[in-house]
Amino acid sequence: MRGFVRASAMACALVLGPQIPASPVAAEIPEMGACFADAELIVGSVGGSVTCVQWTLMWEGFYRGLVNGIYDQATFQAVVEFQQATPPLTVNGNSGERTLAAMGIYSGVDQAPPPACLADAPVASGDRGPSTECLQQVLQTKGVFTGTVDGSFGKSTQAAVKSYQLSNPPLVADGVADTQTLAALGIWSGFSTAQSNPVSNGDDWWPASIQAEPNFRVSNGIPVFGNHRFCTRENADIIAREFAKDGADVATQHYFIYIASREGGCDHRAVNQNAVTRDDSHCTFQLNALSGMFEPNGQLGRRGWNVDSVKASMSNCADAASDLWVFCARGPWTPPYSCAPPWAGDLGPEGDA
Repeated sequence: MRGFVRASAMACALVLGPQIPASPVAAEIPEMGACFADAELIVGSVGGSVTCVQWTLMWEGFYRGLVNGIYDQATFQAVVEFQQATPPLTVNGNSGERTLAAMGIYSGVDQAPPPACLADAPVASGDRGPSTECLQQVLQTKGVFTGTVDGSFGKSTQAAVKSYQLSNPPLVADGVADTQTLAALGIWSGFSTAQSNPVSNGDDWWPASIQAEPNFRVSNGIPVFGNHRFCTRENADIIAREFAKDGADVATQHYFIYIASREGGCDHRAVNQNAVTRDDSHCTFQLNALSGMFEPNGQLGRRGWNVDSVKASMSNCADAASDLWVFCARGPWTPPYSCAPPWAGDLGPEGDA
C-alpha cells in the first residue's frame, strides 16, 4: 500500500505458567500512520524524510537495509529499482518530487538546496581554479579529502578522487574527475573545458540545407517543421548563436532551429501540456518540468533555470536548451523529455571510450 507505511506488530505470548487475565486497561499496539517526505533526497541526506522513504520502499519490497534515516548506497539502489519499476520516472536514484509522489509520500515541500558549487569537466592533476576548489569541498564533506581546500589539484586531491571512484562503481578509478565523476558527486556544471572551443560563431548558418528529419523543410533559408510556423531570421540567429557558444556545428544549429519550429512554433513563451504523455514542455524547446530537469539538482535547475526564466526571451529559451543539449552529452533528450544521467553507462562529452 503506497503512501501508507504500517508498522505491523504481532503480539504472541508464550505463557509457561498459569494464565493471567488481561487487564481491562491494557493499551493496544497502535498502527503507524502515514508518513511524508520532503524533496529532494540524495545520497548523504539524513532525517525523517529518509526514514519515510526507507519504510515505504521496505513495505513495497525494494529495500532490505536498515531503516536508519541515512540515504546511503543501499537506499539509493532501492530508489533506482523503484524508479525502474515505475515508468516514466527518471531513473537517477534521487528521491525528487515525482518519485516521492509515485510512492504516495510527497509532503509538497521541496527543501533541496541547489548545489553549493559547480565544476566543469574534466578536473585533473595540475589544474587550478574554482572547479578544483569545488571538487575539494565536496570530497571533504564526504570524508575522503583531508587536505587543504586551496583550488590546486595535487596528489592528495587525486588520491581522494580515486578513493571516491573506487567506492562508487561503475566510475573509472583513474583519479580524474570527469563528467561521470562530477555528475555522481552532483556538481557537474554540464560543461566540458575540453570541448569549449566553438566550431562556429553562429553567424554562418544561413541559408540552411535539407536534413533527413521528418517534415524538415527550408523556407527562405530557414529550417521549418512541416506546416508549422517558422522562426523569424532574428530568432533563428539567436538560436544558432546560443548553440554555437556551446560548440554546436552548423548542421546542429539547423537542427535546433527546426526543433524550435516543431515544438512551439518558435514562440519562446510556448507551454505544451499533455497529461497522457506527461509532456510539460516550456518555451519552444522540450524543456520538460515533469521530467525533473528544473529541480534544484536537475539538469537545468542546477544552472539556475526555472519554468519562468526560460520563457523570458528567445535568448534565454535557446540558452537553456543548449545547456540541456550539453548535459545530455551533446545529444537529444527524448520522452519523457530527459536524458540518462551522464554517469549511467558511457555518456558524457568525452564520448565513447
